[in-house]
Amino acid sequence: MGSILKVEDLSISFGGIKALNQVSFEVEKGMIYSIIGPNGAGKTTIFNCISGIYRPDGGRIFFNGEEITYLKPYQIARKGIARTFQNIELFSHMTTMDNLMLGRHLHMKTGVWRGATFIYKNSKAAKEEVAHRRKVEEIIDFLELQSARNHFVVNLPYGTRKLVELGRALALEPELILLDEPSAGMNMEEKGDLMFSIQDIRDDLGITVILVEHDMNLIMDISDRILALNYGTKIAEGLPEEIQKHPEVLKAYLGEEEKVAQS
Repeated sequence: MGSILKVEDLSISFGGIKALNQVSFEVEKGMIYSIIGPNGAGKTTIFNCISGIYRPDGGRIFFNGEEITYLKPYQIARKGIARTFQNIELFSHMTTMDNLMLGRHLHMKTGVWRGATFIYKNSKAAKEEVAHRRKVEEIIDFLELQSARNHFVVNLPYGTRKLVELGRALALEPELILLDEPSAGMNMEEKGDLMFSIQDIRDDLGITVILVEHDMNLIMDISDRILALNYGTKIAEGLPEEIQKHPEVLKAYLGEEEKVAQS
């Protein structure tokens, strides 16, 4: 299908420590591509470079053949890249619906709040508001968040809040979504549901997924291809069955060798 994202020799340092050292990889359209590695391996740093939060010291990033290395985060979002965060970045004293509506901001011509008033019921703003709400309702149904629709995010269980954040990223209608530790804090049942949701995002919505995740069972079950990092360096890349037996990966995980090998 061709590549949607290409990363070439990506490097960045913080205080003299190399967080990423000439990391290269390519993600094909329609793929669930996972990035693994111990804490501090550079996984979230890659996401921060792709989404424009960090400016790399060296290397280049291409999205659909266009270089995006030094674009600002909002410019990258406009190109069709959305992301979630390791620590939930939601407006906790707003409802699920309001948080998801904020995810539509890039598509709003009348502004986030102007479209929310119905003073002129036949105005452009009101019609646009209805269209955006319809899209958000589709996402609520897709992620089975109906019971959380009108609840303040602060009152929701942690696993549900993670789904709301995923929904807000989907509200951007991206071509590529970056999921940073989406299963963190979830129980086994929630993780199982999440796995199906990620597969549906790819299969039903046609969105390419890049996943950073610690849960090896989830990674091995869901990934088409895996990149393994350690200390900011690429140590392996390949199919799940290749990665779980790779000696450098086992060595990097130290106490987790058995967990990786048996996943």
